[in-house]
Amino acid sequence: MNLNISDNCITFSSGLNRALAQSYNQININHVEALLQRKNVNADFQMNKTVAFCLQKILEIFDILKTKINVKIFDLNAPNIRVYNRQSLNFPFKGYGFCIPETRTVLKNELPYETGSIFYDDEYSIEELNNKLDESFSRNERSSSHYLSPFIHEIMHGVYLDYIYKKYGYEGQCPYTREKYSKEHNFGLKIMNILQQKVFSREENEIIKNNLGLYSLSPQNQYHEVFAETFTKIICNCLSSKDSLPVKNPLDEMKSLPCEFLKILSKLF
Repeated sequence: MNLNISDNCITFSSGLNRALAQSYNQININHVEALLQRKNVNADFQMNKTVAFCLQKILEIFDILKTKINVKIFDLNAPNIRVYNRQSLNFPFKGYGFCIPETRTVLKNELPYETGSIFYDDEYSIEELNNKLDESFSRNERSSSHYLSPFIHEIMHGVYLDYIYKKYGYEGQCPYTREKYSKEHNFGLKIMNILQQKVFSREENEIIKNNLGLYSLSPQNQYHEVFAETFTKIICNCLSSKDSLPVKNPLDEMKSLPCEFLKILSKLF
């Protein structure tokens, strides 16, 4: 773990400092779940402080981006956010979390969850997460070492789902999603399935690796992962080291990315 030590505080390279760590220890989990419920997001954090703290911080970030900086793209549209233990999953998975593109059964002995629901692993404390992200970033696996990055990443998957279904409609199994999106078009899930199979060329992957790291090179859901990692990177790059709130406009940050990478990104829309 990389530390910058001064007389006033210890700042972790992943964005966590002493003041934020103290806020984490004082988090009111039920209050955060209630905040999400007001946004029509059914949250069940299973009393996990790490997820509750990071989601509360992301709510603050998105509110600032939408009101003070006037960036409307960033919103939390998930019908459910659930913390899980890996032993409760119906399928093997290793990672910080995931977002489901279509309604499905996720947890043992529970009903299917709606399209766009987000799930976060209960394994890590905020300090453990901070440490693992530092290590992952040092190996060029991720686009950002910020402690919020895996949480923003899954929310950005939800943003991409919302973009596709708003543009093309939804013809799948989930009644919640059919009601939510326009019936003018009716092939969004087909588009989603096509995007899950599309991959970039070897030359494009070299550019992606140089800008986002190795994680976005996986041939599974690559278009989705490039979208999520790109927006995770630009948001995290705009956050203050003091309180993890935005000090820059992420869309301005995007303009600083290389032209050859922006050309690849344009294929996602």
